[in-house]
Amino acid sequence: MTLGRLALIVPALAILGLLGVAVASLVAASVSGPGTSWYASYQKFLGDDLYRAYIYRSFRVAAWTTAFAIALGYAIAYVMTRASPATRRLIVIVLVLQFFSVSITRIYSIILLLGNNGAVNRALLALGVIDAPVRLLYNELGVVIGLVNAALPFAVFPIYSILERIPASLREAAHTLGAQRSRTFWQIIFPLSLPGIGASVVIVFLYSLGAFATPLLLGGGFVDLISVFTYEQAINFSNYGFAAAGAIVTSLLGLALVYAFSSLLDRKAGAA
Repeated sequence: MTLGRLALIVPALAILGLLGVAVASLVAASVSGPGTSWYASYQKFLGDDLYRAYIYRSFRVAAWTTAFAIALGYAIAYVMTRASPATRRLIVIVLVLQFFSVSITRIYSIILLLGNNGAVNRALLALGVIDAPVRLLYNELGVVIGLVNAALPFAVFPIYSILERIPASLREAAHTLGAQRSRTFWQIIFPLSLPGIGASVVIVFLYSLGAFATPLLLGGGFVDLISVFTYEQAINFSNYGFAAAGAIVTSLLGLALVYAFSSLLDRKAGAA
């Protein structure tokens, strides 16, 4: 094994080892909490509607975030493939700066924009569209908007990486044969871009499912997701076993959903 390969493998193994230790510690905490049996924390979490609601709400918010982020991200990625190099570089710079910006700063900018006295409500009031401020924050809508804003680079770049590799000759051949632009897109471009869409869906969904700062601040205590529940149980109540059980149940459900989605994409790709 060359030195270069070793330099790449060792950090990867170290990260995987750290992840394995973290997951093992989480599992150990979930089965060693107070109770008469090892599954007491799981039984308590899954047996109460109040706690199960955290899972439903988390998956619902993650699903809406994924849908909006992919729709917007696909549009941006498609524009990037058709834009001039200067415009494409500008879009990339904006997305990269947005990605590396401090999350708290980004969240508070959304609060200033969407709050009752924010720019959006002031503009709508000035135009006479509404008579009173619309509640855009401290609900699921506000959390989804914040998560879409944060997850947008994860949606754009995987799709763009696939779209830019689709030969322009395919589009030109379709147009030569008389196919309209819409038919060319839906029958050629879109099916070929499904791998990028699949990667974006997985990344955005898992990112949204585990987000913490955005639902905490934009939810205002009214939209508690599983990450907030885990934090409160572990930090505020020192109930580490119960917090670990909730995190593991959500993680397993999320991974199962991602696996089912990936298998569906593989079957569609195989059928094509």
